[in-house]
Amino acid sequence: MMMFIQCLTLMLLYGGGVGGVTITRLSVPRTVLANTSSVTMDCVYTVPDQQRLGLVVKWYVDMVHLVYQWIPPQKPQALGLLSDRVDTSYKAAREWWAEYRAIRITKLDPTLSGDYSCTVSTYEDEDTSTAPLLVWVPSSSVRVHYWRTSATQVNVTCVARNVAPRPDFTLYTLYPDRNRMDVGSVGRMEASRGGGLWDVGEWGLIDWARTPPDTVVGCIVTVQLTKYRDIHETIYDPNLPIITTTTTTTTTTTPRPRHSSNLANNAPSTGASLLDFSGLFGAANRGSRRRAGWYLKSLSGLFLGLYHWRRGHL
Repeated sequence: MMMFIQCLTLMLLYGGGVGGVTITRLSVPRTVLANTSSVTMDCVYTVPDQQRLGLVVKWYVDMVHLVYQWIPPQKPQALGLLSDRVDTSYKAAREWWAEYRAIRITKLDPTLSGDYSCTVSTYEDEDTSTAPLLVWVPSSSVRVHYWRTSATQVNVTCVARNVAPRPDFTLYTLYPDRNRMDVGSVGRMEASRGGGLWDVGEWGLIDWARTPPDTVVGCIVTVQLTKYRDIHETIYDPNLPIITTTTTTTTTTTPRPRHSSNLANNAPSTGASLLDFSGLFGAANRGSRRRAGWYLKSLSGLFLGLYHWRRGHL
């Protein structure tokens, strides 16, 4: 009996899963707009008096990248991804064993998105808690382009630039009678701009013969977990030259939100390179070439983005 009491006493004093370190609250904002002045992530915990010797507080990104460490009585250290982005003078509590438990991050940009884990450990025990952070950026521009790819089909492409994370698209047509029809996605294209930003486009096909003049061709761009919503619309004119290309590309699909893909492999193809503008519009008849020049101007921004994307993936 005496031996049992002694063992129980040791368990209470030195952890063993009883009365040890416990994280009671992990405070991480779910979404933050980039360039916000600062954001504070707090890790609230309890530690028995007899276990506070040997206390270590660490923060990780995506479970493997150490970005913050505090070992009392030393000052905290910001490391790796956060090496120059943390206010290490910030104190979250008055108690010596909790004052530097939180991290106040400045210089927020999309590269800081990820799963943030707080680990609190002593010589006897350890506890970890994890929460996601999304740093997002609204698109600098959203544009809808359309062109006729064959005798029967029109390509509708929506492009969002300098956005993070990769957005979601809804393509649609709004007929003169106000009847709206969603346009199914056929392919997607993405180009990294650096700094966590993306140029992203999505395209679908509509029936040339069944789409009347003055139909609204539109696109809605949204960013997951935020209230961001951007809409761009243009008026459809069916008097289009047939524009085709020979570019052959492939689509790679991986789970969102961390995915990348090229143009869909069933993209329209004929006799001109995607970037060969003279060949691209040469197939149009003379009466259509003046109109083709207008399309060249409206699509030049899209092709320029694709050009940079192609160079970055060679």
